[in-house]
Amino acid sequence: MGHQDVDISSCPFCPFFDTDSHFVVEHIEFCHPENGISGTEYGQLTMQPQDAALECQRPSVWDETEFQTDKYVDCPHGCGEVVMNTELSTHLDLHFAEEVAHEDSASPQSGALVEKPDGHRFDDFDDRYSVQDKYAFRTEAGKAHNPRSKTAYHKTTSVGSVKRLGRAELGPHANEKRMPSWLLKMLEKGPKMTQSNQISSDGTLSKHVTIENEASHVIPVLAKLCEQDTSVQRAFLCSPDVRHIFKMPREGGFCGYRNIQMLISYIQEARTPGHEHFQKGLPTILELQDMIENAWDIGFNSVGRVETGGIRGTRKYIGTPEAQALFSSLGIQCEANSLAETKDMRAHDALYMDVAAYFRQACSLGINGKVIVTELGPIYFQHQGHSLTVVGFEIRDNGTANLLVFDPMFRTSQAIKRLVGTSAKVPDPARLLKAYRRGSAYLQKYKLFETLK
Repeated sequence: MGHQDVDISSCPFCPFFDTDSHFVVEHIEFCHPENGISGTEYGQLTMQPQDAALECQRPSVWDETEFQTDKYVDCPHGCGEVVMNTELSTHLDLHFAEEVAHEDSASPQSGALVEKPDGHRFDDFDDRYSVQDKYAFRTEAGKAHNPRSKTAYHKTTSVGSVKRLGRAELGPHANEKRMPSWLLKMLEKGPKMTQSNQISSDGTLSKHVTIENEASHVIPVLAKLCEQDTSVQRAFLCSPDVRHIFKMPREGGFCGYRNIQMLISYIQEARTPGHEHFQKGLPTILELQDMIENAWDIGFNSVGRVETGGIRGTRKYIGTPEAQALFSSLGIQCEANSLAETKDMRAHDALYMDVAAYFRQACSLGINGKVIVTELGPIYFQHQGHSLTVVGFEIRDNGTANLLVFDPMFRTSQAIKRLVGTSAKVPDPARLLKAYRRGSAYLQKYKLFETLK
């Protein structure tokens, strides 16, 4: 049956849709309950202190008409996040996908979860994104500028004309001098660590440390799920060395810092240039704040200190310029891009092309496998109000595309962890992949994206 004949059910309250009508019914019950409270069967409803607010990204150039600082709401699911009212439905839907992924995935096959084709097809991916022309699209889609500061992505010490940013850019804690003491103590203590003994394949006994908010070896699992999902035509993934790092309970996000940690986890494990700076382990959020402040001290994106008033010990939003300042100050090469909507191209199409070109560069023209795991690093990815880590790119058999992401807001499910190191076949891989996919339905709401590679 052609994809134009697929019966797609839609939510009457928000843009959510799916080929599985039962899945849509579950979404409505979870995200739009009649009494206004999400069903606790998908996760215990425990409201956290209001101070555990979301620490997202400071946007460098977002349309202020889209960023209403007086429209923040607490997540009713009890995760401790503070999200914009316009983003609440999407946020709750991702909670739902997270809870679905926590199931044993033993439910009957429900059919592939597909995006509605939106006019931009990727069927000719191999022809369109060859190694030779991987950057050609930037003449069309890469003209986006960065009004926050034309020198924001360069070493500079000129701060004379820089203005102090407010709540629209730095979030609800823009004027905070110090985060709450309970939160500071929690960050100082760090995540819970568990040590266990494991027998390796050669019979030797080794100690294994499990960190509460980290998960290793997730990329190979996603690769297997993409291979098993019949709706996937082609998929590319980054190096398996990257770890999924997510928030601790009640911390409220600190999304930018968690994404920086994910990039560092790749640098550490792959031993790429700069890994010697992280021999003592993964820097904590508080240590990353010190590193960013130090980068400003030595002249990397130093306007950030004037714009923010300093970030040490606070919950002020950070963004792509801070991530780049940190890595650049350590001599770690990185490239920042701003991808905006133009009269000829939507922002999310430009983003797809940027990410597709990045992954295609690692593949020789003779590679024809359905799923390709590369040695590339992950991508720091930011849009209005949130940042994620891009770990892959997939093309569906109906020509649509998805980013594959590690989202620091959401934990790695037990269902995914159980698949690590196994060759088990999953009855419905799409249900487990849903928590990692970000397609046009999610991305088309935004007119600007930033990436750091």
